[in-house]
Amino acid sequence: MSIQQVKRNKRKVGEILLAQGYIDAQQLEHALEQHSSTGISLGTVLVKLGFIDEDTLNAVLGKQLELSYRKRIGEILVDQGYISAAQLQEGLSQQKAMNLPLGKALVKLGFIEETKLLDVLAAQLDLQHINLENFKFNQTITRMITEEMARSYKVIPLYENNGVLTVAMVDPTNLRSLDHIKFKTGKDVEPVIGTEAEILAAIGRAYVGGKESLSDLIGGDEDKDLVLDQAANDKTLKEEDGIGQGGDEEGRQIIKIVNLIVSEAIRLGASDIHLEPQERNMRIRYRIDGELMEQNPIPARLMVQIISRLKVLGGMDIAEKRKPLDGRAHIQYKGKEVDLRLSTFPLLLRSRGVVEKMVLRIIDPNSEIATIDKIGFSKSVYPVINQLIELPDGILLTTGPTGSGKSSTLYAFIQKVASPSVNVVTMEDPVEKNIPGISQGQINNLAGFTFAAGMRAILRQDPDVIMLGEMRDKETSEMAIQAALTGHLVISTLHTNDAAGAFTRLLDMGVEPFLVTSCVKGVLAQRLVRRICEKCKQQIQVPDVVLEGIGIRPGTPFYQGKGCMACNNTGYRGRLALFELLVPDEHVHKMILERKSSEEIKMYAIRTLGMATLRRDGLEKALAGLTTIEQVVSVSQAEM
Repeated sequence: MSIQQVKRNKRKVGEILLAQGYIDAQQLEHALEQHSSTGISLGTVLVKLGFIDEDTLNAVLGKQLELSYRKRIGEILVDQGYISAAQLQEGLSQQKAMNLPLGKALVKLGFIEETKLLDVLAAQLDLQHINLENFKFNQTITRMITEEMARSYKVIPLYENNGVLTVAMVDPTNLRSLDHIKFKTGKDVEPVIGTEAEILAAIGRAYVGGKESLSDLIGGDEDKDLVLDQAANDKTLKEEDGIGQGGDEEGRQIIKIVNLIVSEAIRLGASDIHLEPQERNMRIRYRIDGELMEQNPIPARLMVQIISRLKVLGGMDIAEKRKPLDGRAHIQYKGKEVDLRLSTFPLLLRSRGVVEKMVLRIIDPNSEIATIDKIGFSKSVYPVINQLIELPDGILLTTGPTGSGKSSTLYAFIQKVASPSVNVVTMEDPVEKNIPGISQGQINNLAGFTFAAGMRAILRQDPDVIMLGEMRDKETSEMAIQAALTGHLVISTLHTNDAAGAFTRLLDMGVEPFLVTSCVKGVLAQRLVRRICEKCKQQIQVPDVVLEGIGIRPGTPFYQGKGCMACNNTGYRGRLALFELLVPDEHVHKMILERKSSEEIKMYAIRTLGMATLRRDGLEKALAGLTTIEQVVSVSQAEM
């Protein structure tokens, strides 16, 4: 190794931190001076000088093992205590049969973890083992090589300094790959080492996330992970209204753009795609973990073609633009089936006249249904819920606004009660997930299959448990009550703000109070909040004035997400539910008969029955580090 190369390797730690923006050039030079005069490793110097904390250093670079001499990899692993001499001999004997390098053979045999092996290899080869999970990729650097080349060589460009391109590789000893990268980029190349899983995941993030303009969308290849319904695709190519002939270049570009919009939303875990025409462009927003995230807009000249393409895929009338339309599409993404529910809404723009806004709901019909023990019930609520869903008759209601997770809760309930000896029949609009062994009915108002008509038919199907998507009118509610009175357990939803509001809502529909008190066994209110990302969760101190305002002792620690690559720098990843369970007693029944207000019923439930409100359940989960105070306060009301 040349003297020049040795000097560059000593600076490698600092260069990576500098490229990532954790330190500046002046801090790096000062640390290098201290490193030269003291002999202490550069990373340690940076930490001691306070330029970077140890957690960040480890998160960005991984653990570096420093060896003052080189030895064979097997001997090093034995000396460092990672494997035994017997395991080394076994690995050597199996290596040829497996046709693998010794290190990979040892990993395959389960003698050592891949990350530990890479630490030792990095030290042996005098290379840096870098953790790519939190790496901030620069698209200008990433695009120096194509995604195809990156995946083929299992390599990804990280940063450039003084004409030298640093890349992360699975096998940095592959001189042929290094020479090819050097030829393609026209730059000197220096490798760092990373695991195959880390590098492939980084390639997925860096290249898919790099489509920042329409020219990128049009110029890139159509997403090969996304397979649209072939019949709809063929129909689109024949359409002449709005998107041009199938052989037309612009028509093919529209197909590419639509495919990329949908596939990117699925990749990011979005539940909805909003396509909103504006005067100058079409705004695109994805709803991720309950929050709308704005994406790069589409030029106005393509709005009509994109909406038309999606309407054809959804089996909708592309000539009808004056009234709202609904449609459905079935696609495959990376071999998995995904359902799309499409809805249009006519808008009036000053300069463009009537245009259509479209929202696509993304549904994974094969996603795993959360079980009742993992849905997020507190220790006090869980046993009561178990008792309620095992009742032979009665009504159990779940309440909350649209998008609060009520359907997921209902699915968890019916999955719990389903068995060969229990006949479960549902009526849903729409059926979002198919559950084996359950008879699931799809509401079709145009065909006359309404909730009320379905209730009459269900009672002739000899059910034990009935699930109604919603008790939305007096007729459906009264029929559900009659079903409960005749020995059936009915599980359904209502749109109310809290648990106590369900009783007054039923009374407002015109249901008699004595029927409500006879049948409703429990009401579960719920909301969804964003879950703190576990990768970057940190403890914080909330101002005392805020804690006092929500009834928490000053000085109580809470948590929030710092923001990392895993959560797209939002600090949140996924969602969890907050619950409020009200099981009425005789006094609540009396209040219902007297038509007392929901506030009075709620106050009694809190003070006498000890009901844990949405706010209290949320604060307990915030104290446990599952969500933030901001999320809890935004979806719940203060206790009375």
